[in-house]
Amino acid sequence: MTVERTIGSILAVDCGTVITKAMLLDRIDGEYRFVASGKAPTTLGPSGSSIIDGVLHAVEAISDTTGQQYFDESGDLVSAQNASTRTVGSLTDGVGALTATVSCSEPLQLVLSGLVSDLSISSARRAVSSTYSHIRAVLEGGSGASLDDEERVRVIRTAAPDVVCIVGGINGGAERPVLDSARAATLACAMIDRRERPTLVYAGNSQLRKQITQIVGDEAELRVVDNVRPTLETEQLWEAEQEFQALFKQRKMQQLSGMTTLTDWSPVPVLPTAQAFGQLIQYLWHLGDPATGVLGIDVGGGNSTVAAVFDNQLHVTISGGLGVAFGGERLLEEEGFEALARWMPDSMPYDELQALLITKRVHPASIPALNRELWVEQAVACASIRSTLETARPGWKPRAAQPYPDLTPLCDTILVSGSALSQAPQPGQVALVVLNAVEPIGVSTLVLDTYGLAPALGNVAALKPLAAVEALDAGGFTNLATIVAPVGGKAKPGDTVLQVSVSYADGSELEVEVGYGSLEVLPLPLGQEAVLELHPRRGFDVGLGGRGTAGKRRVSGGLAGLIIDARGRPLPASYEPEKQAERMQQWLYDVGGYG
Repeated sequence: MTVERTIGSILAVDCGTVITKAMLLDRIDGEYRFVASGKAPTTLGPSGSSIIDGVLHAVEAISDTTGQQYFDESGDLVSAQNASTRTVGSLTDGVGALTATVSCSEPLQLVLSGLVSDLSISSARRAVSSTYSHIRAVLEGGSGASLDDEERVRVIRTAAPDVVCIVGGINGGAERPVLDSARAATLACAMIDRRERPTLVYAGNSQLRKQITQIVGDEAELRVVDNVRPTLETEQLWEAEQEFQALFKQRKMQQLSGMTTLTDWSPVPVLPTAQAFGQLIQYLWHLGDPATGVLGIDVGGGNSTVAAVFDNQLHVTISGGLGVAFGGERLLEEEGFEALARWMPDSMPYDELQALLITKRVHPASIPALNRELWVEQAVACASIRSTLETARPGWKPRAAQPYPDLTPLCDTILVSGSALSQAPQPGQVALVVLNAVEPIGVSTLVLDTYGLAPALGNVAALKPLAAVEALDAGGFTNLATIVAPVGGKAKPGDTVLQVSVSYADGSELEVEVGYGSLEVLPLPLGQEAVLELHPRRGFDVGLGGRGTAGKRRVSGGLAGLIIDARGRPLPASYEPEKQAERMQQWLYDVGGYG
């Protein structure tokens, strides 16, 4: 407790796949404030480089801003208590504490072995996606399965995974196919050098635990957790998620060059970036309407993360290897050309798109120089978010926040993080990416993590909760837009579906009739507030109590203003590339996405 009271400045570093960021919080006029940030390429590669070099370079950028030194000539962290007394303004040499988050390690490599793709295997996918992971193969062993034991063994050996996860059978349900999966996995392990054998995680029929243990014997490390699908209607992921997160830290994160030094510097555990991001989203939920949810989106160079909180339950879903730098080619291969082309305002041939994706992978830190490069990067971001949400949504239990089971639940706040979005040339571009990817309903606020603070603040809160709270209150984030999205009804394009009255703080008013299929942007600048009076057409719902229910909401302005999204849910799409590109062009114009 004494340490917490005496902490002054805090350095928070985030070692990402492409960029390492550092942020300085310090006490100014008795309160913690975000003071400066710096970034540098992440220094990790086959040449024996360490993540520490990237940290030092990122913090050096802060030193250039503040004029203070935080590391000595040998590269050791300088404590503010042991530093010289030289002071400039309210800042001194050295730092009170350092926290760190990491997402630059290789993902955990897995093989899933189960019975039914849309039951136990689907649940296993969600459990695995709670950490940085890559599923190299899926072995389905239900009725009609074509793989024999020999083929299963071959697949596991070829995949060379870190973990084989065996699921299947509700408690008291299927036995033989689950035991067959365990025998095949054990045989595969026996044929691999003992130092390289995968860990077996059993998360299936709980009544078979003793038999599974006997089958595996000492041929592999076995970890047994709760059945991820104990009944047909019930999903139980927490214990499996904890196991996969522990395996990731043990087998991947802790093996990073420089991790020992980073751990020694930090008085709190070094966390995976996504875990810290989720902690921040959970904090934001406590600040809002408990009847709705809070959604966090973090799109990095190598991974995409969606963190959602409903009824105080946190759900973190990570798409490992699916980021703006390294995910485009995978999306193109797995989901097809249309999954990306749909979100671009300029049509382009397959070969050009593929070439731009390869260039981005080879030069992951590059900034788009041409509009076509920008459109591709934002299309990859949109498709990555949609893919991650597709995995995440079935595991959410939002209850009152989900009036329409096939649509996104009601979210009071949607936080957007990641440099590909936060550094977009126009705020309307970011808003459109999120609208197209998430398809929110009702009234929600888009918040932009302009400086990439979110993961860092999530971890800072573990060290000094007051610092995270005060940094947020002082404007660590920026309102991007207020979104109103009427849903639930049917109408013809152009038919009025919503009447909006805006009462501004200066006494002026604005009334608008919104036509179905349109995107309307109303003036509401950053820093201003207004009262919205919403009158949806019968059959349409704006999240104020049901279809046709009118009401008032006080909202805040943002960089992109007040956006009325009456395009319908799900979003319309054309399978003709030229028509879809024209539609995207119109949407970009509507939200001010062209500079």
